[in-house]
Amino acid sequence: MPLLLAQRQDRVRAALFGFAVGDALGFPWRGLPPASGLRASQLADDFASRPRGRFAKGQFSDDTQVMLALAESVAREGRLDGRVAAQQIAWLWQEGVILQPPAQATAAAEAILRGTPWMSAGAPVGVTDPSCLSRGVVIGVWSDDRPARLAHDAGVVAILTHKDPLCAAGVAAVARAVQLGLSGEPVNAERFCAEVSQAAAGCQQDLADELYYLPRVLGWDPAKALAALGRIGVPQSQLADQPGIPSHVTPVLLTALYACLKAPHDLREALNLVLRCGGEVDVAAGVVGAILGASMGLDAVPARLRKNLLYGEAVLDAADRLFDARLSTLPAVTASARTVAARR
Repeated sequence: MPLLLAQRQDRVRAALFGFAVGDALGFPWRGLPPASGLRASQLADDFASRPRGRFAKGQFSDDTQVMLALAESVAREGRLDGRVAAQQIAWLWQEGVILQPPAQATAAAEAILRGTPWMSAGAPVGVTDPSCLSRGVVIGVWSDDRPARLAHDAGVVAILTHKDPLCAAGVAAVARAVQLGLSGEPVNAERFCAEVSQAAAGCQQDLADELYYLPRVLGWDPAKALAALGRIGVPQSQLADQPGIPSHVTPVLLTALYACLKAPHDLREALNLVLRCGGEVDVAAGVVGAILGASMGLDAVPARLRKNLLYGEAVLDAADRLFDARLSTLPAVTASARTVAARR
């Protein structure tokens, strides 16, 4: 049965809010070895203030900041415009409000601020850090499910900071996963991964192949499966330098999707699976929160996390504005339905 308008809006809100929650849970542990997370029995119960003590509990990272900037750009313009999106994202650097971004994204933003065209500012091929993945949440809400459209829109938002097609493929995969959650259809691992793989294939085939075969590891011991997923597609030199999930699109995305499929009806458990891994846990947990939030709605987010996320109302406002902008592009939605949605 198709979702009611209010149900779909709740899921859109949960997708953006869920990403912010996962990001804020993982931010204090980003870059630390798995053992650091294992000291806490339930990492997803509440936001941590340590070891990044200079940030308040519930503070999300640059990944959510960029997601919200992109959502603002799309909602304001009523379309995806690469030039406007680049300016909106670069504003975070111009104002000095961006929180600990990767060096490659900083270089791209600074190039845009100097006047470099948005299609030319991104890091060169070979740079595959996963900071781009949060943009897939916005594309999942805004775009439609045609693989060619997803590939195009993912390419537009990825190239702002990353020219490697793997980054665009990762954004497209996250977008399609969010769309599948928003659809309200029951989760089937094989079908889910086939759909996500098809979306990624429009940008890069290697990631698409890994996504297609992901269900094969669902029967493994979780520790063994997560260790194996964390090595896929990553140069050996990078594995030696980074504990936990490497800062690379492929293992971050595979780990997040594995957790979603392993605990599809329990956001808390899915987040705990990721957070215990160490390494690039903020992006991975954010992707989990977005996909399962889209699938289950805001009530799936534990009440303590809903209450204690910093700037949570701003995240929900951004989601509502993006939802309304998307709604206005759909000819099948009547004016009266739009009015009801606007009243919330």
